[in-house]
Amino acid sequence: MKAKPVVEATPVQEALQVTWLLKGKLKSAQIGYLRIGELLVQVRDKKLYAELKHADMEEYARERLSLSRATLYRYLQAYDWVKRSHPEWLEDKPKGFIPDLSDIGDMVWMEDQLKRTSLAAEERKGLEELMQKAQVGELRQGQVAAYRQKDGKTTETIAAYLGKFRNLRTRSARIKGMPPEVIRYLDSAIEILKNHQQVASCGFDMSLPPDKMLLA
Repeated sequence: MKAKPVVEATPVQEALQVTWLLKGKLKSAQIGYLRIGELLVQVRDKKLYAELKHADMEEYARERLSLSRATLYRYLQAYDWVKRSHPEWLEDKPKGFIPDLSDIGDMVWMEDQLKRTSLAAEERKGLEELMQKAQVGELRQGQVAAYRQKDGKTTETIAAYLGKFRNLRTRSARIKGMPPEVIRYLDSAIEILKNHQQVASCGFDMSLPPDKMLLA
């Protein structure tokens, strides 16, 4: 019996096949992100880090998982928010589109703003449009930040001080005889401010200790 000739896929068929595979992989990545968050929440809520002789959740994440403070809280925030607002995404085989979880900080902020009864109609319309874009994966980087800056809702003071410290650090390094500990303290201050910005942008109440930090 003659073997059937192998029919090569056309470029269009190949493009469609790769796109289909990519959609599946992207959704799997989002689900995986939430599963990691779920496990981290388990460690947090049951204080399992203490069983491994760690002082707190941050130390555990840093030393056991090589996760930075900001990354740790992004995972925790993503899971906590999804469990509260979109539990259907936590099902074994979630249906439908799951938006990019890197947008969760923006989505949490927008959701909280939309709950305000004092929100002006024009503001509400603008936020609803941005939220709709986020929910279908069409939110562009910086759109929410631009909206918040326009309405004076950004952490401009922290950003301004961070810029001043960076400038001061650059100038200090150029001064002959500058004590090295001054440079180290400036570097430390810069890292603290950067970390504060990252964690605050996730929507956490920064006045709380790390293991009690919840969505603001």
